[in-house]
Amino acid sequence: MDEFQHPLFFEARDVTDREREKIRRHFLKKRDSGGGECGAVEKIGGNVYKISFKEKEDQERVLQRRLHTIYLPSGELHLTVSQTDSRQNPDQPSTSQSFQTCKQANKKSLEKIFKLDIYLLYYLRDNLRADKILRKQLFGIDCTVDFNLEEEEAVVRGDINKGSGDAFGSAAENWEKKVDQVFIDLIEMYQSYHVVDPKSARILLQDLSFVTDDLKVYTEGGYAVVVGEVEAVNKRIAILEKSVPTQKELPIVEKQFKLVEEEFNRHMTAHCPEVKIHKGNATIILEGLDKEVQQAAIKLDELIKKIKEKRVKISTALLTFIKSSNAISKYQARFQQNLRNLVSLEVGSDLVLSSLSPDALDEAEAALHRDLSVANVELQGAAAVRPDFDRVKEIMIKAKNEANCRELRVDVSFIPGRSGTTKVRLVGYNENVNKLKEVLHEYQINQVETQEVLNLPLPELVDSFDKVLKMIGMKQTNVTLKASHFPYPCVLVSGPRCLVQETQRNLNATLASLTSDKLVLDGPGAQLYFQAEGKVSKELVEDSCHVLIREQQGVNSPIVKSSSTSSVTPTPAPRTLQTSPRSSSVNRTSLEIKLGSLVDEQVNVLVVPMHKKQLTSTKIGKDLLTKAGDAFKSKFDSMAATCTLAPGDVLQVDAPSSLGCSKLFFIECLPWDGVRGQSVQALSNGLKRCLDLCVQQHLVCSVAFTVIGPGILLKFPLREAIQVLTESIGQFGLTASSGSLSSIHIVVKPDYPDSEQCYHDVYKQLSMKMNQGGQAIFKSLTSDLDDIIMTVGSGVKLQLVFGDITNETTDAVVNTTDFRNFQYDGVCKDILTVAGPEVEAELKAGAGGLDPGVVASAILRGVKIATSTTSFNFLTDIHLVLFKINVFLAFKEEAMQMFSTAVINRVSVPQVQQQQQPISSVSLGALCTTSINQSVFLFLGLSRKDVDDAMTKLKELYQAQCSTQTFKKEELAGLTADDMKDLKQLVKTQGLCMQMDQSGQGSLTVSGLKDGVNQVMQMINASLQGSLRREVRVKEEEDLYTRVAWCILRHNGNWERLPKTANHSLENKDVAAGIEDAQGIKWSVDLQRLEAKTQMRLLGHTTNLKRLENLPDFTLPLYWDNMGNDENFKAFVLQPTSQEYRTVKEAFKRTVSKTVMKIERLQNVHLRRAYEVQEKKLSDKNKQEGGAGEKLLYHGTTEDNCDSIMKTGFDRRFAGQNATSYGLGTYFAVNASYSANPTYSKPADDGTQLMFVARVLTGLYTQGTSSMKVPPPRTDPQSDDRYDSVVDKMDNPNMYVVFHDNQAYPDYLITFK
Repeated sequence: MDEFQHPLFFEARDVTDREREKIRRHFLKKRDSGGGECGAVEKIGGNVYKISFKEKEDQERVLQRRLHTIYLPSGELHLTVSQTDSRQNPDQPSTSQSFQTCKQANKKSLEKIFKLDIYLLYYLRDNLRADKILRKQLFGIDCTVDFNLEEEEAVVRGDINKGSGDAFGSAAENWEKKVDQVFIDLIEMYQSYHVVDPKSARILLQDLSFVTDDLKVYTEGGYAVVVGEVEAVNKRIAILEKSVPTQKELPIVEKQFKLVEEEFNRHMTAHCPEVKIHKGNATIILEGLDKEVQQAAIKLDELIKKIKEKRVKISTALLTFIKSSNAISKYQARFQQNLRNLVSLEVGSDLVLSSLSPDALDEAEAALHRDLSVANVELQGAAAVRPDFDRVKEIMIKAKNEANCRELRVDVSFIPGRSGTTKVRLVGYNENVNKLKEVLHEYQINQVETQEVLNLPLPELVDSFDKVLKMIGMKQTNVTLKASHFPYPCVLVSGPRCLVQETQRNLNATLASLTSDKLVLDGPGAQLYFQAEGKVSKELVEDSCHVLIREQQGVNSPIVKSSSTSSVTPTPAPRTLQTSPRSSSVNRTSLEIKLGSLVDEQVNVLVVPMHKKQLTSTKIGKDLLTKAGDAFKSKFDSMAATCTLAPGDVLQVDAPSSLGCSKLFFIECLPWDGVRGQSVQALSNGLKRCLDLCVQQHLVCSVAFTVIGPGILLKFPLREAIQVLTESIGQFGLTASSGSLSSIHIVVKPDYPDSEQCYHDVYKQLSMKMNQGGQAIFKSLTSDLDDIIMTVGSGVKLQLVFGDITNETTDAVVNTTDFRNFQYDGVCKDILTVAGPEVEAELKAGAGGLDPGVVASAILRGVKIATSTTSFNFLTDIHLVLFKINVFLAFKEEAMQMFSTAVINRVSVPQVQQQQQPISSVSLGALCTTSINQSVFLFLGLSRKDVDDAMTKLKELYQAQCSTQTFKKEELAGLTADDMKDLKQLVKTQGLCMQMDQSGQGSLTVSGLKDGVNQVMQMINASLQGSLRREVRVKEEEDLYTRVAWCILRHNGNWERLPKTANHSLENKDVAAGIEDAQGIKWSVDLQRLEAKTQMRLLGHTTNLKRLENLPDFTLPLYWDNMGNDENFKAFVLQPTSQEYRTVKEAFKRTVSKTVMKIERLQNVHLRRAYEVQEKKLSDKNKQEGGAGEKLLYHGTTEDNCDSIMKTGFDRRFAGQNATSYGLGTYFAVNASYSANPTYSKPADDGTQLMFVARVLTGLYTQGTSSMKVPPPRTDPQSDDRYDSVVDKMDNPNMYVVFHDNQAYPDYLITFK
């Protein structure tokens, strides 16, 4: 806070810093101004200044005098002071005026009076040297000076006659300036410094060294004034200030000062003994000479900085114990006695040790770890619940109180855990913690209830353990027995420890005395029967024979006619599942790699990872919660709370209706801990368990996985996660039961940075699992990214491949360029040349992020045009390799719409000669194997006789329910693929055995339960009737196909004819189940609006349908509209919004800038029929050399000729009207710009022009000449084998000329302007 609190204000002209200092000194002098100690003069705005006094009395005395006169080198300054900073009124006299008295004594002399500081006058009086210098300066201008100490003034006199100037006034003025300059120099040369501080004034007056010939000291009212030359005064004052005792207050933390106090005191005693040290509140005050005080402060700061801190990592419980006990003061006293350097302890969020010595910190930390500890003891069994828990609590609190009778030595707390467990936490000094642990251990050994695990030899005993106990006559005690499948078949024995151990011994001995045996019956139908109608009969056998009968998992094996007897003995570890290789004839499981999100999959089961039984611990879990809602989370939490899961265990939860599945399997996972760690084993066990559960739950036909592990939580390397998943699936494929699962989906999310790599690795690994040991393990491997294969022009096969172009094995690889230069030969140039500059522009734009659909359309259209117009003698295959998922999907959609021959290339299991065999023998052969599904029953009894009697009775019961039926080859001939699928399912569900006749007659024998055999008979009879109906349907479809053509509009604007089945369904309005196009894409239909919507989940869109009714003698082109039977010609105006209009217009606008007014499609039945005959003729003639070579070319016309061409076609007899440079035929231009020339397309009166877009059969062409009337022969001049057309130039023709009228058809008429 500022010590000068009492301000006064005054007005003055602008004053310099030096003048401000003189004003301040004036107010320091009580004799001159009445003032005292004051601050610096401050300017507060305009000409207003402020000076503040330390004491209120000084302010009031200055105010009483009000008017003050201060003598400055520039003259007198008159100030009026006030307590406010308001300006003076205009009518008041100025408060800042200076004047010097200058008068003429007589006509020959001048006189001037200067008001000087009294101490400066004293100095001039006492210092002869200074006085002499002044007088000498005045003498140089013919002046003298007299000092009047009483009036505090100097009087200067001079002779006017010796002055310079033209007149009296000028000489006086010049003289005055010289005198003023002398006194200005005088005031600037000397300084009067007022020493107000009493201590400083006392030192100044006592030290005689301060007074010299050139430096004088005067006293005035308790303070001193030093006068002399400015530099000398400043030096002396600086020395004085250093000699004055000073005081310095340093902020400091008390605990830090205690650590350095001893070292600091030693230093002060040795180096600064005169400095006094005072302790304040969080401060240290140093008092003494300035130099020593500064040295002491520096030393203290150095010591503070040398303090080392060490944070001791101990548990929160120990921190709480240290705070609540007197451990801190105890250890500080102990450290002070035993350690060379003091150590302080501070407890916050951590325990912090501080000291000047690192060694002391280490010793202190070691002592704390040695003396203090925390122990957590989990209560076992009944000790964790009441009433035993209350007893444990009572004992532990009593022991704690005894230990803490003098001081707090140990603390006890009880911490509830998950699943009802409780931990006892002991915190304190080691010796006391260990004593309480012994107390708790003793109680748990001798008094608490416990639980032991008794392994069961067979998993079938778990579900019927109560019956086992009843059969062996187990006595009831205080011990609880609970059978469980997890983590392996076992019995949990719970109760007092002594009773548990006794029960366990007795139960082991009893189980070891039991006799067991197995009964194997042909076919799985036996188990089905005894689970349903025969259940009561089986229970009667159990009761009458005193045995236990349980079904076991059936296997594929030869017929077993004998069984072995073995005694059941408990084993110390869980049994492992032994699997046998499956037969290739039952590989029903398909593998599918899907793109999308796992939560959107439509399957029976979704497999989801989790950690610590938390639903939202993984990204998939969070997605599930978003889609399924909070109600599902409550259900999940409820089920998770009721079970204990080890890593690799599976939690089953029923799925809500908002998901596309019926069940969810959650695998308890561990974060990645290395290839050989527990995390890999846990994930592998969990995946295997999920697949086994799918088989055990017979209604499960499909399951979906994602690649589990490489997320933020589990942090598996991607390849390791894929390896675990695919290995688990591969091992599952080798098991005998895997065929009951129809499909396994592996879902890859397409929008992740590593999605492509993930897909490739999954596909590669699964491909390697398809066949093992020469056997087909899975039915098929398909993917949303399977190759697309289609045949384009010239027989070239085009294949879309998702992958890496460096893996291709083609003869040549074409990579992308800089998309700026295409000056090279080859397929790329051909495509771009034929497709035109617009396609090239699109490709160039593609380098900058063009939409994949646009690029796909451009490239595929270019390939189609190039291969259909150019003969490639050696090119057989073109591979388009796409390495981005979204790009491949765009190309796939475009290809399926553009090419009717496009098919998806699937990876399937090879079926030897399957296509050549009739469906009845091949498909039924898959069901009829030399291995027979068997029903296995486990018998457990007290004696050998009981077991044998029960086995005989059960076998007789089953045989009484069986029957056999044989079907002839003719009865099986009508079975379709769907019938086969239903028959397979029936064989499975009814547990039937089917065998083909080995003599070659093709009969089929079915045996098993009577109901199942009867159902097979009904199905085969129904298939015979269905076969007849299908034959009628096929004939109807073929007949309709010749008369009516239903078409679908593809994305590229082309109409595509639908297959016969879809054609028949649309015609008969049987579209409730949708239709399927030639590419296998399914569509839902709105017949009223003639629209179809694709059912593809990723690429769904809506398109148009149309119905064409062919004429009796003519099949309409697919892009035409219907015509009546009596119509031979019709012109249809295209809608500007249609794709057909845009395609024609875009081709025209590539070379013509004029405006298109109208485009008409010309439908002339006679001309088109003749054109197609000619096309067939040229195609047959040139089938080895490119075919008919149809091209879309341009022909300009006039209004007069237009109607004739539309109705009768192009007529070469009119050749020569415009030119015959290349022959006497009909001319067609490649570019519309040529035909748009007014020479060929003469403008009408309204300025419009006409141009035909013609289909022209160019076939094989050669260079034309003006004299040609027909194309020249190809070889022998006498040969009839002539070229089909001629051109203006062989290298990239611009003009084609045909000599046969039916070789060109006017397809469209463009009106432009």
